[in-house]
Amino acid sequence: MAQVSAQKCSLCDEQNGAYYCYECQQALCTVCRNKHGKIPALSRHTVADINTVDLSTVNKKSHCLEHEKEFLFYCVKCDTFICSKCVTSTHYTHPFSEITEIVVKERQKAKENIEELKLKIDAISTLQEKVKTTHFEQLHSKSKQCIEHIEFVSKDLQSCIESKKSIKATEVEDNEKNEQENLKAFVDNTDSVHKQYTQILSELENVLLEKHDVTFYSSYRSIDSDIQTLVNIPEEPEEAQVPIFKDKFLYQEVQDYMESKIDNRLCQNCSVQKMKIEDLQSEITKCKELQRDLEKKDDELGKLSNDMLSLELDKLNMQSKYTNLKNSTYQKDAENKKLADKIKTLNKDLEKKNDEIKKLSRAIHSAREGGQSVSTNAQLPMFSCVCRRVYATREDLVNHKTRSGCM
Repeated sequence: MAQVSAQKCSLCDEQNGAYYCYECQQALCTVCRNKHGKIPALSRHTVADINTVDLSTVNKKSHCLEHEKEFLFYCVKCDTFICSKCVTSTHYTHPFSEITEIVVKERQKAKENIEELKLKIDAISTLQEKVKTTHFEQLHSKSKQCIEHIEFVSKDLQSCIESKKSIKATEVEDNEKNEQENLKAFVDNTDSVHKQYTQILSELENVLLEKHDVTFYSSYRSIDSDIQTLVNIPEEPEEAQVPIFKDKFLYQEVQDYMESKIDNRLCQNCSVQKMKIEDLQSEITKCKELQRDLEKKDDELGKLSNDMLSLELDKLNMQSKYTNLKNSTYQKDAENKKLADKIKTLNKDLEKKNDEIKKLSRAIHSAREGGQSVSTNAQLPMFSCVCRRVYATREDLVNHKTRSGCM
């Protein structure tokens, strides 16, 4: 962030500017810097060494592009700096604070980031050193021990094992080379990660030297986004694997080779040995048949287990259906009981009504015979039959005559 070319003092226009005022956006010499600081209205301006100021970007970061005014506050809701015009217009109802308040928090966060990066860089360095020392040494040591073991065994059968020893040793050496390449690739990768962390650490340390709050904030937010994209510290690789050498395999190879050179066929005239062989072959055949029978039984047992499982599931389903049906029956019984109670109640009400109708009919009949009128609070039936039954409507009377045959 150094100034490329010298600028004259904006006040005296004689001396070269040694300082820069962010708010005035002017270069100041030492003398004018002192005068500038004594003016009360300018006492809170941010003045910094002009060599630490990037004049190519400071003007863009210090002023509101919409209103072309200096930033005065920080809008908490919009997470941006605002000028005096913004406060009374687009950000009228938004909460805002002093720029210094938010910058203090961001500076503290930057310091914490620096400490975290230092710890991670130290961890990467420690991991690299451990891989370079321990892993390489262990790989080489174990590979060497394996090769020495191979050489020790090969001395017992020098005549036929010399070529096999060379093959076994080459496998181990090739494996060591492959593992070394993997470890080297890991170290190279951690070098790249280490450089990224170191570069961002350097940028953070430099940006903390920035005294102008707005410039610092903008620069730090850019670096902070880079921090979020940093890859995590690689985990320590697994210990390099060395082929396990088992001497019995080599001896078996030598033994097979030796047996191929020896004629160990049984004497054709040895009947005892021949009978033993036949008996053994017969036993082997029986064992194979028994094995097949056992496999069949296992298959049948598996099928029976599946059938039992299926039946158990069917049983559970039937129990569930039975429970549901039982519950439904209980509900139906309860509903039927309620309906029966209602029917009984209705029958009782109907009997009461019939009794009332009979009483009214007798009263009407008596009144007609005596020529008196009968008063009642209820509406009286208006239609009567020869059988002295009284009905409220003509339709009821017609239905009665149709059923009973009354005329």
